[in-house]
Amino acid sequence: MWFQIAFTIVAVLSSHSLAAFLLGYTSESCDDLKPNRIPFVQDVVGQPGLGSNGLPINAPGFNRPNPNGPAINGPDGMNVQPILMTTVTPYRIFTVDNRYKKGRALEVRLEGREYFEAFVMEARAVGGGPTNKLPQAGVGRFVSAPRTAMFLSCRDRSSSAVVNAPNPLRMNNLTFTWEAPFQDVGDIYFIASVLLGDRYWVFTSERLLSNPFPGELVGCGIRRTCVRLCGYYQSSPICSLDEAEYVLIIEIDPSQRETQITIGGYIRDPQTYVAFGMAYSDFSLMDMDMSVCMLDRGRVTLGHYYVKQEIFPPFPHAGVIIPDLTDLDNNRIWCRFRRPFLPYGPTSINPTRSMFHYYFKGPKNDSGIYLPESIYKMNISPRQYNITEFYTDVQISNSAFLPIARHLVVFFLLLIGLHSKGF
Repeated sequence: MWFQIAFTIVAVLSSHSLAAFLLGYTSESCDDLKPNRIPFVQDVVGQPGLGSNGLPINAPGFNRPNPNGPAINGPDGMNVQPILMTTVTPYRIFTVDNRYKKGRALEVRLEGREYFEAFVMEARAVGGGPTNKLPQAGVGRFVSAPRTAMFLSCRDRSSSAVVNAPNPLRMNNLTFTWEAPFQDVGDIYFIASVLLGDRYWVFTSERLLSNPFPGELVGCGIRRTCVRLCGYYQSSPICSLDEAEYVLIIEIDPSQRETQITIGGYIRDPQTYVAFGMAYSDFSLMDMDMSVCMLDRGRVTLGHYYVKQEIFPPFPHAGVIIPDLTDLDNNRIWCRFRRPFLPYGPTSINPTRSMFHYYFKGPKNDSGIYLPESIYKMNISPRQYNITEFYTDVQISNSAFLPIARHLVVFFLLLIGLHSKGF
């Protein structure tokens, strides 16, 4: 035991403090995750997690050597070289979810069957995917850590990693809070290096999939269709995707053989669904093709319906619709699905033809779904669109703002124009 301690700590006595070198992690460990020798100073307070000034280890003004600085490799009469272990690691990284959302917090735990003396951990983007994203290191940032840990800025990215404080402590089962980046980086994983004595292990978490909801506005009107319905109570008529009462995003497969559609929105109770419809008329629901995202016994499900006329309830549709992904985020439900560019039959809608697009919510119960009580509670696209024709639309939700504003506003503007010309 004393032999091992002699190899990990070299003490140099002074009149005021006890200085030594410890194996640990610095900013030079960010890429290769290899431990380096760093200085250790025994504080007068002698409390784990506190400096001699009484500040927490990650507080500004902390008087320990900064792990963000370079490693100390000066002559000290020792030549301790850390050994990378290739055996099965006794440690693991655990996350409370296998998906993450942009800008959201995620709990991450560093666990093990044995104690460890030092560690470093960060998140990395896998790269690749349908849009050929680049792999990245140090994505997101850590926002909370135990008192035995501190934040580390790798590659000039603030708090992109966490590392143990330079204390001679043994640790285990540490919990951190990581905040995902606000931009889409694709799937990620966490990677850690853990040191025990002069041995260290490098290991990763399971891959965390990027939750695509609510989507992004980049490329709207150019590479995708984006529709947002904003609540009348919002301070601005332009709402974000996270604030919108309703969201519709339409994308086209590069092969031009199918379309990918995302619908979602805020529901105030489980007896409400969110829907996207296509019909040839903007004043009649005759022959409408209707896709529905709804809750069924606590699970988000996708439905496909045909509306003969607004006086009849929707009937299950015989056409092809391919579920892709669903999500429930508090009171927001999301459905992503695909539809091929094929005519389905004599009573079906061909999605490659120009139609009016309907964005709306409606009631449901155990017996089925029902249309809104009035067509004027349904928001409608300003004109007919081919589903391969991309556009952007932002409207006030008619489900909360009932008057037939679209027709009245057009009529009112027409009167103003005629008046200005002296008619």
